[in-house]
Parts: sequence; structure tokens; C-alpha cells
Amino acid sequence: MTYTITARKTLTSEELAHIKELVAICNEQDGIDLKVNPSMLEKRSGEHEEDFLCYVNEKLVGFLGLYVFHSGEAEVSGMVHPAYRRNGIFTALQAKATDECRRRGIPSHLYIVQRDSQSGKSYMERIDGDYQFSEYRMELREKQPGNLLGNVHLRPETANDLETLIWLNVHGFQLEEERAREMSENMAGDPKSRTYLMVVDEQAIGKISVRKNEGKAFIYGFCVHPDHQGKGYGRQALAQTIQLMEEEGYPHVSLEVACENSKALGLYESCGFSVKSANDYYKLEL
Repeated sequence: MTYTITARKTLTSEELAHIKELVAICNEQDGIDLKVNPSMLEKRSGEHEEDFLCYVNEKLVGFLGLYVFHSGEAEVSGMVHPAYRRNGIFTALQAKATDECRRRGIPSHLYIVQRDSQSGKSYMERIDGDYQFSEYRMELREKQPGNLLGNVHLRPETANDLETLIWLNVHGFQLEEERAREMSENMAGDPKSRTYLMVVDEQAIGKISVRKNEGKAFIYGFCVHPDHQGKGYGRQALAQTIQLMEEEGYPHVSLEVACENSKALGLYESCGFSVKSANDYYKLEL
């Protein structure tokens, strides 16, 4: 079989449509829910080759995307059409992505593997991927009553909040300052995303971000500074965010949480979220 792999710095509307179609085919065939971050695919910077497409007779049969939040690693998601597997396509896509990461000095890949994907798990075994952690994808099923009138006030971020957001990422997610700064800079300027600061007594004690795409809202980057945890602030902020999304016409709300974080999982469940799927993350040093 002859196939062609093309590397892209940005994707055309036709290519995006082909990727979505391929995702739907793989999801239906395998009974899974692939994570490919479509909103990020739509807003590539055009600076680096981060999307790799495999065609057979002008038909998209394979895709691999790189998601670089900081220079320490590149998250990887991809798939191959069920009818074209076992032909070395994903290995060829991985090789192209590896070359690009080495060129940029990125030392490792972090593969996102849908837990029910047998082909994904088998591939990680073949390349000796090192399991790191798992995440649950959760969806809002039934909004629960929440305290919207507590001590927490949400306000949209401004250009003057960059250092505060970095400080919250460092302490809320236990990140190195360099990585937190790089992530904040890379994720800035997304027109479909908005970050809100959680303010108590005029002090920013946490943050929560929302990305809106195709009528759905996705919550991410949600943290409370350790000095202010255990006081109910997180639940207040989450309830307010859900209410805000509903008022803006986004009744479909989802998020992701590490399965090791049982407190966060319980918080989301108490607000009406339930688990839809799980992703396992595997690291591969390049």
C-alpha cells in the first residue's frame, strides 16, 4: 500500500473536516472517545509543523497532532482508520513528529491513549511507553444547587494579571515557574477561551478557564491556592461558572480531572458532573 504523509503548520477547513470525520469513524468502530482538541487544531500559530496527515488516494487514513504547552514535552494524540491499520502508518507519523520535536529541542512525547482503545494500548506496549497518570473526562449531567452568593467573586482576567496567573499555576498545580510562565504565554490570545480569577476579599486565590467551541464549554486550568483550599471556594467558583455558561447559552459543559485527585473528583460529582471516559497518559523519551 502506498501512502503519503504531509506535515502542516496550519490546517485548512477541508483538512479539519477530514480529521473530524476520521475521529468519528474511529470512535464508532472502537467504542471510544478520542481526545484531539479540535479548538487547538483550529488556532495553530503557523510557526511549527504540529499536525501530520496520512493520505491514501486523497483519503485521510491517519492523523497525529502535537500539543506543546511547554518545551519539556509534547502531548500527542492521533489515530489510524480501522481499515488501514497494521501497515506502519502510525509508526511513520510518529517518526515525523519525533523529528520535529528533536529539531525544537523537545525531549519527550506524552501520548494520550483512550482507555478503551486496544490498538492504542498495544502500540504503547510495542514502543515501551511509560505510564504516567490518567484523567477522567466528565460531563455536566444534571446541575446541582450551588452557593452562588458566597465569598468568591469571579472576574475576567486582564493583561495586568499575567504574573498572578503564573503564581497561581506554580502553587495550584505545583509547576516550576519557568514551565508555568511558558504555558501562560503559549495559551494566551485564544479568542475562544476566557480565564476568570477567583477573588476573595480583593485577593486572587484561584482561577478557572473556559474554552467555548461549537456550542459546548470546556472547563480547564481550575485551581485554588493551597492556603485557601478546604474553604468551599472551589465549589462556589465552579457553581458560578456553570451558571455563567448557562446564561451565555452553553448548557453542555465538560472538564477533565486526574483520577488521583479524589477531592476534585468528588467536587465535580457534587456539582452534577459524571464520568464519560478516561484517558491514560504514557511518556516516551526521544
